[in-house]
Amino acid sequence: IRSTMKNVALLTCAVLTVCLAATCSGLAGDKKEWSSEFSLSRPVVATRSVFSERLDNPYHEPLAKLFAGEEHIEEAHRKIALVKGGKPIQRNEVSTVVSRHMLIDKFLHDATTQNLPGPRQVVILGAGFDSRANRLSQELPVQKWFEIDLPAPQQFKEDVLRNNDISDPVNLVRIKLDLTAEDVDWLSVLEHSGWDPTAPTIFILEGLVYYMSTHQAKQLLRSIPSVPSSRIIVTIIEHSLQKVFERYGRSPWKTNLRQLKRAGGLQLPEYKMVREALVPFPQRYGLKVSVPTWPTKNLFERIQMWIHTPCERVFEFEAV
Repeated sequence: IRSTMKNVALLTCAVLTVCLAATCSGLAGDKKEWSSEFSLSRPVVATRSVFSERLDNPYHEPLAKLFAGEEHIEEAHRKIALVKGGKPIQRNEVSTVVSRHMLIDKFLHDATTQNLPGPRQVVILGAGFDSRANRLSQELPVQKWFEIDLPAPQQFKEDVLRNNDISDPVNLVRIKLDLTAEDVDWLSVLEHSGWDPTAPTIFILEGLVYYMSTHQAKQLLRSIPSVPSSRIIVTIIEHSLQKVFERYGRSPWKTNLRQLKRAGGLQLPEYKMVREALVPFPQRYGLKVSVPTWPTKNLFERIQMWIHTPCERVFEFEAV
């Protein structure tokens, strides 16, 4: 039974997300991962693109298609069709990758519009193919957007946008650096790029910290400055999800929620946790979408997957 449950969990959380582990993490890592094809990041943005295709779906990310490329989009279609048994994507149906993105969008929207005056600066660490500044610059009262990631993916994004005659928002700054380099003071670079260290800021770490060692992740989280009304939004995989992937030799992750908690990585002296969301269940947090699960007629399996689905979680911390 346990083996069956792990198989179901893998198919639900891994295949549907089309390599959930694949976000552009802002780490140097294995050079093979940072080829011209960005093999760890483009499948993820391709998945977001596929679920963005339905015009009646609440999630839209126009730039995802450009960043992904046709080859990766075709592969995403194939894998999603495998999970869904050939059935088309339904209205209000999303993958866990899209659910994660939407949950962060909701947290970002709430922080900047519900608690006035809210943060007016957003810093995205390990930005990868994130296009929030492009999507939300006219919707949210954010004055400055900053994206930090390795030079290669940042340059790729800029080239794609330029080749398609697309201009970035005037208040977006892309910073090219390695967050794990010991000789890099990312906060100084950020300040020199126009960030105001005295003003409230939202720091987003999506699909980033589990590519770091536990020590590196803890150091990064604790290095984030605290100004009243500031927020940290970070996603972390569960230990159970990592074990499922490791069983099939497909886990590039270096840490997880259990390890970070044991190391005190989520005990941030100047922040308090205000929200925690399970990525596979966006409907629990007010989003009108759902993540389809691997079809099974076994009632016991359904109950077990409902009780605990190995997954990724989104945490929101507020400065105290």
